[in-house]
Amino acid sequence: MKIFSKVIFVVVFSIMVYVAFLIISDVNTISNELSNFQLEYLPIILALILSGYFSLIFRWKLILKKSEIIIPNSSSILIFMGGISLAIIPGKAGELIKSELLKIKFNIPRSKSVPIVIVEQVYSGIGLVITSLFGIYYFELGIYVTAGFSLIVFLIFLLLSSTKLFEKFSLILKRIKFLEKYLENISNSHFVIKNLISGKFTGILISLSILFWVSISSSVYFILVAFGIDIFELFEIWSMYTSSIMLGFVSFLPIGIGVVEGTFAGFMAYRGIDISIALTLIIIVRLLVEWLPISAGFICLKLIYNKKSYDNEN
Repeated sequence: MKIFSKVIFVVVFSIMVYVAFLIISDVNTISNELSNFQLEYLPIILALILSGYFSLIFRWKLILKKSEIIIPNSSSILIFMGGISLAIIPGKAGELIKSELLKIKFNIPRSKSVPIVIVEQVYSGIGLVITSLFGIYYFELGIYVTAGFSLIVFLIFLLLSSTKLFEKFSLILKRIKFLEKYLENISNSHFVIKNLISGKFTGILISLSILFWVSISSSVYFILVAFGIDIFELFEIWSMYTSSIMLGFVSFLPIGIGVVEGTFAGFMAYRGIDISIALTLIIIVRLLVEWLPISAGFICLKLIYNKKSYDNEN
């Protein structure tokens, strides 16, 4: 119940942030931009967003298989998307709901499933950095953000690779009441992580992570083009958007709300786009790219809980 109260708080907070941005943009600017949207680009935008999330679902399936967790495909997809719905919890801690669902529905120990959620985020971070590098030539400001974020990802990877460091860090995390039940068997958890971050298998997971960010960043590019903004190169948008996401992540705010929007709008303004137009466009981008999948995730979460209740009755 507590987690859903947090979700409601995040949603309300997000609405307040967007309202503030829209007030800055002014109503006339918003209505003008919406009327300029070219609908013929919508199928391309939605196809790119879908392909991005399909790559993550496939990555999730491969990680489960590698960890010897065999569950029906329908349940696997619903559980994954249920985690997307709670990604709005700061630090993506809400994605631990996937571990809870695997425990409740299939009796899979948390010590085996929690490491999977952690490894997913690491691979997403690696994919984010690599995608950003594609556009550094076009967007030089991105190199500073990417370099700093790369250091964070490297340190996390080093932490997960070392048994001693991982155990010490896990003991610190266990003091947090919310995380205590997810860190029951530390040694077993580390074995699962080591299995997922070594060997040729890592290349496939990194490729799928890159595919996700390339697809999502490309959808952002076509959203801007649909509104008549065509001064940016495709690779440039890749670097601009991923750099904004990195800054949003380190802010530790839910889905980087406010930080991602403000940063991306700032990057656009730096390239000559009026700030009020930039703010309007990034809000539309976030609604399509972030909030649409989150909404779909809530539907999946509802379905998996109904399915869980049905199974329990039987």
